[in-house]
Amino acid sequence: MVMEPVPSREDLIWLFEAEPTYRYAEDERAAGYEFDWRELWPYTAVTFRTARSGYDIEMYIEPGYEVVRLRLRTGPDTAELLDLELRGVRTVGIDRVHGRELLRIEFPEGSPADTLWVRMKPDVAVHWSYGDL
Repeated sequence: MVMEPVPSREDLIWLFEAEPTYRYAEDERAAGYEFDWRELWPYTAVTFRTARSGYDIEMYIEPGYEVVRLRLRTGPDTAELLDLELRGVRTVGIDRVHGRELLRIEFPEGSPADTLWVRMKPDVAVHWSYGDL
C-alpha cells in the first residue's frame, strides 16, 4: 500500500536543503543503466540528510511501502540519539508554522501511534504521542 497522500518530494528537498541519495544508484551504474529516482517516485528508496543546530538528521523513506527510518545523531559518525524504523506510515509532510519548520510523520487512524513531529528549525526537537496520551 502506498502512503496517502504521497509525500511531496519537492517539499522534502526544501526541508532538508539537499537532494536525497538514491539507494540503488551505484548498483544501476554497475549494471549499465541509471534511473532518475524522481521517475520512480513513490516506488523508490531514498535517504535525505541534513545538519541542523549541531545534529545530523537522516530520513530514509520508501513511500510505496509505507516505510520511514528516522535517525538523529550529535554529529557525523557519532552515537545515535534516536533510531526509529517505522512501518505502516500513512504519510510524511512538511509544516511551516510561526518561523518553525516541522517534519510530520502520520500514522493511520486507529493506530496506537499518533503523529510524530520533528522540528528542524529554528532548533531540533522530537515530539511523539502514542496511544491515548
